[in-house]
Amino acid sequence: MRYLLACSVAWLGLSGGTSAHAALPPAPVRNEAAARLAAKPVQGLGTGLTAFYFTNGTLAGAPALQRLDAAIDFRWGAAAPAPGVPADNFSVRWEGLLAAPATGRYRFVAVTGDEVRLWVNGKKVLDTWDGKKNTDLDPNVSLAAGEKTTIRLEYTDGGGDAGIQLQWVPPGQAAQVIPMGNLYPLGSPTTPDPAGAKPAPVAKAAAPKPAAPKAAPVAAAKPAPAKPAPTPAAPAKAKAPAKPAPAAVAAKPKTDDKAAAKAAKAKATAATPAAPLAPGVYTLTVRTTGAPLEVPDEGRYASRVLDPNSKAKAPQWRIEPAGEGFYRISVQGSNKVLEVLGSSTSNGAPMSLWNYYSGNNQIWRIEEVGDGYYKLLAKHSRKALSARDSADVAEGGGVEQRRYSGKEAQQWKLTAVAPAEAPPVAAAMSLPGVGTNKMSVYPNPSKGVVQMSYQLGQEKPLGWVLYNQRGIAVRVSDYRKQAAGPHHQSLDFSDLPAGDYNLNLTVGTETTKLPLMIRRPSEEGSQAQAAK
Repeated sequence: MRYLLACSVAWLGLSGGTSAHAALPPAPVRNEAAARLAAKPVQGLGTGLTAFYFTNGTLAGAPALQRLDAAIDFRWGAAAPAPGVPADNFSVRWEGLLAAPATGRYRFVAVTGDEVRLWVNGKKVLDTWDGKKNTDLDPNVSLAAGEKTTIRLEYTDGGGDAGIQLQWVPPGQAAQVIPMGNLYPLGSPTTPDPAGAKPAPVAKAAAPKPAAPKAAPVAAAKPAPAKPAPTPAAPAKAKAPAKPAPAAVAAKPKTDDKAAAKAAKAKATAATPAAPLAPGVYTLTVRTTGAPLEVPDEGRYASRVLDPNSKAKAPQWRIEPAGEGFYRISVQGSNKVLEVLGSSTSNGAPMSLWNYYSGNNQIWRIEEVGDGYYKLLAKHSRKALSARDSADVAEGGGVEQRRYSGKEAQQWKLTAVAPAEAPPVAAAMSLPGVGTNKMSVYPNPSKGVVQMSYQLGQEKPLGWVLYNQRGIAVRVSDYRKQAAGPHHQSLDFSDLPAGDYNLNLTVGTETTKLPLMIRRPSEEGSQAQAAK
């Protein structure tokens, strides 16, 4: 029986059975070094990066689409990048692995008019996410041939034509789109390419003078620009000859000269330091129609743009510095300020009027764009105050935030009505503070409207409570987290009776208390008369 069992096992091994233990031992290798060389993994067999497409501009929530993108070389224009993804206000994250064809320093470039962030091997090398280039980042990364490293690219489009190219500058070469063969989907960097496999032609990109055929895997999807036209009719195809192998990268962004010029102008304007605006009272009128920015009521919801033929008096806005080159825009004679509703960062988010609490959605950068007009950019989103289309204005209109693109609906004339009064914020912040958080209130006594200032050493949640002399809370704020740094809030207690109060500011677990006096001579005279 043992003999029959042993023979059966041996027969299975010889006949290709599944038992690995029954297989015959391999023939001895005469040259072990040659065998190891033959089995060494070969780079250049990538299939692209894993892409996640989102239906918003902030990469928030679950992606609407996941797919494999062979190379980051897209010119979507005004079209949607994929079914189920909007043409505007979308974002994409590409993740995976990167393999260099040769050892050396590689510089990374993102050709786009939109905002991007790029990490290579865990190092952030590009960041224009807030609309401004981070000059502290080094776009050069040392890569080694035969190794894979992680790569992640994030892209957001707010409006207008969309497109992006991810390029690198290999050692001794010109900028070029990173070929598909050097990009791999999400996985382990230690996973080798198939042993002994033939690399893709793009692996030859390390040659000192790459010829057009070597860029074929990238340029294959484009209409054969590598070959110059043999006939005199070449000028009729001016765009095609502009894309030979290494130069193709520089020519591609110019497919839409008008859009490129507009994007360049917007970037140049964003890079220009904002000129200080004199504090004061202004009317704000939109460039397209000359209609003023109006407050429909003192309620919660959005302001709107009036018909320019309306006989209503143009409303007045008080513009005051909020620190670091930003301003707050409040309704004249009110404590409410213009803010982006819900601190949204999305295009199309409406405006709101709300009490000032030092929110980044309540302060604006005001930058001149020429001809006496200004763009107003919300600090939290870097997006511009924009009037809706004239068709919407006829139906009630509205204002919203949109990524600034140079449109006249995003440009406002600020007409000074009166100089600002002595800014109470500056006076409040100049007072010696009380407690750990340097709390101060100005003016005190007041008629009910005061400025409270304080300092935060680190990001902490805070809130305040106003008590009357009987210890009853008569006003309570939200308890919310705020960033480190100086802060001030406008507090409106004008509807409270004159008297003495205590204002308690709680930061984390620490509370600071200040007496607050509300004085109104006419009201106090009436109370004294009633007492007699």
